[in-house]
Parts: sequence; C-alpha cells; structure tokens
Amino acid sequence: FPFETFVIGCTLCCTALWTIQKSPTLRQSFGVLCKWQMRTDLTLLLVTSAYSLIPNEYAPSQDSLMAITITYVAEISYHYSGAMHDLFAVNRFIYIVFPKLQQAWRNATQTILVVCAVIIAFHTILMTILDVNLYWVYDRETHIWHMTDSEWTEFYIQFFEVYWSTVEIALIVSLDSVTFGYILLKKSEINSSAKPVNRRTEARLVLQSFCQCIPTTTVNIIFFYILPETKSENLKIVYSAIWIVTNIIDAFIIIIFHFSFALATKKKKTTNITRLNTAFTSEI
Repeated sequence: FPFETFVIGCTLCCTALWTIQKSPTLRQSFGVLCKWQMRTDLTLLLVTSAYSLIPNEYAPSQDSLMAITITYVAEISYHYSGAMHDLFAVNRFIYIVFPKLQQAWRNATQTILVVCAVIIAFHTILMTILDVNLYWVYDRETHIWHMTDSEWTEFYIQFFEVYWSTVEIALIVSLDSVTFGYILLKKSEINSSAKPVNRRTEARLVLQSFCQCIPTTTVNIIFFYILPETKSENLKIVYSAIWIVTNIIDAFIIIIFHFSFALATKKKKTTNITRLNTAFTSEI
C-alpha cells in the first residue's frame, strides 16, 4: 500500500508540476503557490513511504529522535500543503476584488510562503512543547498512523488538528464567497456577448473552490471521527493513511483544471517551431 501510494502520488505530482510549468494559466503568484504545494506533497509522499517501508529490524524505535523528526517533517508537509489552499483563495480574492494590489501580492508571495512555513513548523513543534511524549507514530505491527496517547492528545487533536483545519476551510469558503459575490455584482457591467464566458469563469471558480475543500474535509471526517469507530483492521490501515492519500487530490485538481491549457500551449509551440523549420528549409 505505501509503495503503490508513492508511485501513483509521484506520477500525479510530477504531471502537475509539468502542467504548472507549461500552462499559461499558472503564472505569477498562483503558479508559485501550486509549485510549492506539489513539492510539499512530494516530500510528504517520499518521507512517509520511505519510513513505512523500512524493514522492522532496521527501523528506528518510535520514540527515537530520528522517528520523531521524520513524523515532524510529514506533519509539517501535510499542513503546509493544506495552507496553500487558503493562499489560493487569497490569490483569487486579490486578483478579482483588489486588482490594484496584484503587484504587491506578487512581491510578497515568497515572504508569505516563509511566514506560513514558520507558523506551520511552530504548530507541529507545539506537540513537544505541550508534552515531550506527544508525537505521531507509525505502528509497524498494525501499519496504522496515530498520535501517542498522553494527557494532551485530545486537546491537541481537537484544537490544532480539527479546529485548525475547520478554520482553514471556513477561510476558503468566506474569501471565495466574497470573490464570487463580487463577480456577480460586476456582471451587469459586462456586455451580453461576454456573459457566456463569464458564466464559465464563475462555474470554474465555484468548482475549484469546492474541490480544494475536499482533501482537508475528508481527513477531518475520516481520520478523527470514522477511524476511531472502525473495527476492520484493513479499513483502519487505509483510513489512518488518508492524510497522505488525500494530498494526491491536490495534484489531481491541478491536472483537471489546467492540464488541457498546458497541452494546448505545448501543441501551439510545436506548431510554431514546425512552421519556422518549414520556412527556413524553403528559404534554403
């Protein structure tokens, strides 16, 4: 299961990175955010897959510094990737509602990415600050990912996993609601010939916003509510790895919405090169 997840995830993430590189719709800040999300997802896949595939006789103990560091990197990667969804919503909000701030947003993008990384890192290290015995582990007997049981476990899960993710989703919905409302408000200023295009843009915005809420929502529901009540050992393995698997959806979303643009751009460039070669040959 970890190996299959790694292969499928890497294939989709690499395809998404190619799409980002080639697509004209993924330029400026949005493209930068997408690139960092895919890099983070690849890091999560690599770290968790490599760690879980280590043979038992060579694997570090669950409470060793190496094991805890690995799970820290995985946790940070998961939440950092999730934070990109909020930055996507901020990006849409600025570009549509406050277009005059586009340049300032582009200039600040790299700094914002660093600030987000620091916040997410602190969010994860807070586990150790609360309790040195609180950290994520991978049980090699049951193949289940879970958090150690301490007096702070429930508190951390409730406030820094469930509520944290819920606030992220609420922020996406709030910002995109304002953005969509602004588009509707401006519709009357667009001439009738452009309205079909505008409707497609609206539908794309709503669908993309909805899709970006799927990974975090899925993890919240399955990992923290369904998994504890699950009796089947096989389902427990699948559900406990859902926080890794759902990040593959990020790559899938990018491919769905932008792959056709990247492919069209590639074909256009190929056609132009062919025409230039033909013209050059005919001149010779």
